[in-house]
Amino acid sequence: VIGASGGVGQLVCARLASEGYDVVATTRRERAAGEARALDGRGLAGAVERVSGVDCRDARALEGCKAFDNIDAVVCCLGTTAFPSKRWRDEDGSWTNGPKETDFESVRNVVDVVKRKSPRCKRFVMVSSVGVLRTNVMPFIILNAFGVLKCKRQGEEYVERSGVPYTLLRPGRLTDGPYTSFDLNTLLKATSGTRRNVQIGGGDDVLLPEATSRLVVAEAACAALACASTANRAYELGSTEGDGPGSDINKWTALFNSV
Repeated sequence: VIGASGGVGQLVCARLASEGYDVVATTRRERAAGEARALDGRGLAGAVERVSGVDCRDARALEGCKAFDNIDAVVCCLGTTAFPSKRWRDEDGSWTNGPKETDFESVRNVVDVVKRKSPRCKRFVMVSSVGVLRTNVMPFIILNAFGVLKCKRQGEEYVERSGVPYTLLRPGRLTDGPYTSFDLNTLLKATSGTRRNVQIGGGDDVLLPEATSRLVVAEAACAALACASTANRAYELGSTEGDGPGSDINKWTALFNSV
């Protein structure tokens, strides 16, 4: 899981570990000792190994990172804000963490290292954004004012050309959380209130930037790994009132196959 400390990445780690996966959770920044211990996945069916200091912007550094050795699948949760914010600044204050570096170059570097170090990788799930194919129409013209949708699409295209089976998820505006407990068992109890029903489309031509629950995005990412029909497909996601599929793989399969 790339970007495992983010709002979606944390939930993906928790869900995958609960389903018995052995998870390698990569993060760029070091975390407090208590947070690091909380990511070990104790009491869950699988396990979570936390690997910090993984800067996906640095292609050379990734080559020496064992986190990418012989993995079966990737869930890439990298992403930054649509408009300039403190997240665009690096720790030294420089503006080196914007859309180009985060949403394109980092994704490109991850794809390259996965192909070299895990040539049998079965799936690359990328969390992207709705609107990447509609940057010439409102409201996406505004959302792409600083190039975030353009860079996300460049990342998508690199994944598509990689030869690795992929699934692209394009949610709208993320809601719920982000959760910051870093306790996987607590994260599994996280709730998005009553907005768990899923809006889904088979590309990027229906949904607007509707609110999309982070829990729904995480559940979709995990389900995509287990559903063969999601290979080399893209889906736009939104959330509405209702219970939704949750972690039921059969319900997710039916949803994926409906578009």
